This record gives sequence, structure tokens and C-alpha cells, in this order.
Amino acid sequence: MLREIEEIKLQSKQEIKELRQRIQALRSYPFMRWDTKAAIKKAEEKIEMIQQLLVKLEALAEQVYPVVKDLKTIIGVKKVNSGKNK
Repeated sequence: MLREIEEIKLQSKQEIKELRQRIQALRSYPFMRWDTKAAIKKAEEKIEMIQQLLVKLEALAEQVYPVVKDLKTIIGVKKVNSGKNK
């Protein structure tokens, strides 16, 4: 699960980077098409939404990491103890 969270963060950051590049490319055209402003606005909204969700994910991850660490510690201890009992 922790690996998945990190992968999602990386993918989200990559998506933001690509969207910013797309916005920059759209703005660099000397003559904008009729739908360019709408495409830029949509990309900016998507960036904002991803950033908000990343903040929420980070807050949740801060709560989840200690719990997972404790669970791994307990499970690890059980595995060691059960190996000694056999």
C-alpha cells in the first residue's frame, strides 16, 4: 500500500508537469484557436484538483504510516516468535 501511495504521488506530479507543458505550448501559439482558452482553463483546473488531492493524500499518509509501521512490527514479532515455538 505504501508503494502504491508513492507511485500515485509520482504519477500525479508527472501529470502536473505534462499539463503545465501543454498549457505553455498552447499559450506559445501566435494565433490561438477558438477552443484554446477552454483547453487551458480545463488543464489549469485539473492541475488545481490534483494538487488539492495530493495535499489530502499527504495528510492521510502521515496518519497511515505509523499504523502500518506498528502493524509490520507486530507481525514481524509474531513470525519470529512462531518460528521459535516450532
